[in-house]
Amino acid sequence: MRVTKLSNGLTFISYPIQHAKSVEMGLYIKAGSRYETKSNNGITHLLEHIHFRQLGDMSQEVIYQEAECMGSSLRGTTYKEMMNFHMKVRPKYLEKSLLFFEKILTTFNWTDEQLESEKRIVSNEIYEKEDEQELQLISDETIWQGHSLSQPILGDEQTIKRISLEELVNYKKEIFCKGNMVFVITGAIEDNNIKSITKQFERIPIADNKTTFIDKSVVETQFQRTPNIVMKKYSSWSLLDVQLSFDVNLKLVKENELLFLNSIIGGGDGSRLQKEIREKMGLVYEIHSYVETYNDAAVLSIFFSIEKKNLQLGLKKIMDILNNLRVNISQRDMDMNKTFFTDNLWFWLEDSRELNFQLGCDFIEGKELLTIEERIKENEKIDNYRLREVSNIIFKRENISLIVMGTTKGLTKKLLKDWLEV
Repeated sequence: MRVTKLSNGLTFISYPIQHAKSVEMGLYIKAGSRYETKSNNGITHLLEHIHFRQLGDMSQEVIYQEAECMGSSLRGTTYKEMMNFHMKVRPKYLEKSLLFFEKILTTFNWTDEQLESEKRIVSNEIYEKEDEQELQLISDETIWQGHSLSQPILGDEQTIKRISLEELVNYKKEIFCKGNMVFVITGAIEDNNIKSITKQFERIPIADNKTTFIDKSVVETQFQRTPNIVMKKYSSWSLLDVQLSFDVNLKLVKENELLFLNSIIGGGDGSRLQKEIREKMGLVYEIHSYVETYNDAAVLSIFFSIEKKNLQLGLKKIMDILNNLRVNISQRDMDMNKTFFTDNLWFWLEDSRELNFQLGCDFIEGKELLTIEERIKENEKIDNYRLREVSNIIFKRENISLIVMGTTKGLTKKLLKDWLEV
């Protein structure tokens, strides 16, 4: 792996993979709903979209045609802390595909008509994902309580309508600047490719301004639960949808430790939640846990649907499992999960997209950039004693948020708190 700071301020990460048959390219920009205000919420997602209307002298039709002629497609995604464009091609198309990224970095000349067309597309996306958005908003507002992380990535229709072309272009000029972006290439690249790309991208002017992000600490919302209980009534639902979440202090817990612990809890077929709640007790059809991480915050959540009559038993059993992790993580638990974080990381050599994305995310979040070998060594240091310590840090009453949605008649916050004994 080679990390290069180009003369124009752009960071370039190259990770050659021997015998690879493809090249994965990713441009990552620090931006997203976390760094937006209420008045421009959704602007990052709108900016990502409009790039597919026109790139320099390439119309939308030409963008799609040129990519498909290479057997590929240009893709973009917006997250709460990041915007990403990526593409995968055969090595013979590398030079041609790099033009897409050069034009992404240099295009600012859209029209009002193009913007209005893209606003309609985004509004339709908001409408189509309305139910999904509503459930996500409930979760985000419960956990982040007014912090900017609670803002939706898509924004809302009225806010999107008010964003002008001038505002959008100025926003791009603000975030596409030195230190705020990284270009990552993984896969079948040679030294001569790296030298050529370096020369090509050093010619691109990159703004020298320093982006100022409005971003208060998440400590103001986390680690102060009583616990935090939210109920949402949906009388037509036959089952309750439940999300049990725990704040995680990334100053005390490393991300790889958290991911390892999550795998033991509910990340796989042999996880404790699957074995006890689903297979042995038959209380749910599906139950899993998931880790959500940001540059300075993380949450571990457990998701399941359950009959209301079984909610008390289900919550109590889950809390028993979590409390048991504070004193008992066996070598068997370690053996069942360690391979996923050691040997299986070599699978990234077969899926350079995942490796590319990990490197891009780590740069944007200000984390150490590691090779596969270095990541494996870090994960090999994790033992069951340390994971018991991590469990004691996480599974505390003041870290708990509980969301129950469905036919909640007869449930009270006091009752639910009684079922969440730590």
